[in-house]
Amino acid sequence: MPLVFDATFNAPWNLRRPLRSRKLGFKSSEVYTASRIGAPCTAQIGHFRPKDASNPSSRRSQRPGSHSLSTSSRILWHERGAHGRRGVTAGVEKDKESSSSPEKHKRQIRPEVHGRRTRPGRPTPQGPYNNVLLQAFNWDSHKNNWWTTLKTKVEEICGLGITDVWLPPVSQSVDRQGYLPTQLYSLDSSAYGTSAQLKELIDEFHRQDICCIADIVINHRSGVKQDSKGHWNIFKGGNPDKRLDWGPWAVVDDDVYDSGGKGKHDTGESYGAAPDLDHTNKQVQDELTDWMNWMRAEIGFDGWRFDFVKGYHPKYTNLYCQRTNPTFAVGELWTSMEYFNGQLSWDQNKHRQVLCDWIDGTKGSSSAFDFTTKGILQRAVNGELWRLRDEKNKPPGLIGWYPQKAVTFLDNHDTGSTQRHWCFPDKRVLMGYAYILTHPGIPCIFIDHLYEFKLKNEIQKLVLLRKRNRINAKSKVVIQKAEADIYVAKIDERLILKLGSRMDMGGLLPDKNTWTIYMTGTDWAVWETNRPIGALPENDEDEPLPPPRSPVKNRPSHPVHLTSKMSEETKRRILKDVPQLVDPAERKKVEEP
Repeated sequence: MPLVFDATFNAPWNLRRPLRSRKLGFKSSEVYTASRIGAPCTAQIGHFRPKDASNPSSRRSQRPGSHSLSTSSRILWHERGAHGRRGVTAGVEKDKESSSSPEKHKRQIRPEVHGRRTRPGRPTPQGPYNNVLLQAFNWDSHKNNWWTTLKTKVEEICGLGITDVWLPPVSQSVDRQGYLPTQLYSLDSSAYGTSAQLKELIDEFHRQDICCIADIVINHRSGVKQDSKGHWNIFKGGNPDKRLDWGPWAVVDDDVYDSGGKGKHDTGESYGAAPDLDHTNKQVQDELTDWMNWMRAEIGFDGWRFDFVKGYHPKYTNLYCQRTNPTFAVGELWTSMEYFNGQLSWDQNKHRQVLCDWIDGTKGSSSAFDFTTKGILQRAVNGELWRLRDEKNKPPGLIGWYPQKAVTFLDNHDTGSTQRHWCFPDKRVLMGYAYILTHPGIPCIFIDHLYEFKLKNEIQKLVLLRKRNRINAKSKVVIQKAEADIYVAKIDERLILKLGSRMDMGGLLPDKNTWTIYMTGTDWAVWETNRPIGALPENDEDEPLPPPRSPVKNRPSHPVHLTSKMSEETKRRILKDVPQLVDPAERKKVEEP
């Protein structure tokens, strides 16, 4: 009999046995059928693997003599060295009435049958610009039974105003953190807990109307045994039907890791600590898609955080997003910032342009972590606040050019936590949150700052302030002053943020008749307008955004060359912003139909 499933993933259920084609009462407006188990789905949903593949399998031992560095050092060394979209029903036109309905953000906790269990319905995804993320783990979370530990904090996290939680990699892995995965379907071998505990955790988040983002590591993969030449390129998927059981054909042939790969050339940078996968291979694409769809339908995940995206072409990130329809997706593109004479350069346009180009390469299907804003902000808060304004009087990070796709953050499991490879100044963390939670972009809060730093109450107040004043990813920022010891900005005519040790704001001091000071801290303060929100210009989340700004200095002596590495969208942005800086011949090539 045909296998029936919901293309929008609004309702998870057991896919381990065929279902008769009948009305199942699902929330989706359409269903799709496959003629046999494992057959490809329509509407770019990809392939499904209907069998339960989360059975425990023995954890393989560390490869003898394969590495001299510790696992954590190895991963970070290679990452530094080589270093939401709204869910749309596939094949179904968006209902215009429902998109404007005030009911659209109400909690959806309709119970749904999943095998023999009743699981809560999926949360209603936030509007495309209203997400507030929480990274709900750190580098050492694996030392506890993390799925069970985190479950006790779900209601508390909900009270913070969080819309999405980012969870660590869940599959069997060489390292305990999960970033050197082996058997992707084997979830019971994770150091964070069992697959049953993970499902219970996700269910609890869904009951609180919070989406769950999976950390997806698909750039590279660790083999389970060696081939005849001693290369670790024999892979097992961890499931009965041999899916993801790969050999050297699935690995790129120019990998710096001694993998003996026989695939095509790498489409990105080599990771170095494990064999890089050949994403040009159709079987690799299809079976990774199968696994990701299984993670959505069977385990309950809603979206993706893509690890080490510089390792493969962004078009493959788009492919996986199109086939799996996440409610939200974000990529980790960590590159070195610009320095001059050993000091961080003021101009970081080149750095943020790399992020813009990657987002363009995904055709906007994924956001990116705003490493540019992080790098600038953590220097600026130590008496260099002049850094917080670019040459066009806009924020100098990705939020200044592409705010609707910029995920802002202060620290994560790599930069902060116990590793502290590139951490935000401890005494300035709350000052940093005052910035990212009042400014455009999609803010991501780090769980260590809630509990280890004991800043939960202060961060909660800032999140509620953001929501109450409808500050979102595309809010307008007017920077009124940016000097070494003072930064003043007005956001959407609703908030005023002041950073810095200078007490005298002069004429920029908010009028007490129209502004009320909401919150203060060491060297920062934020004011809230007294006017009702209804009296302010509406910040419609569905309003089309202008194209991202182009990374061009307005100096005729520095012409801009439209290179083949630039996306067409980037070229058009440059032509729109500063056409006078582009060579006429190059301009003509782009303008020609």
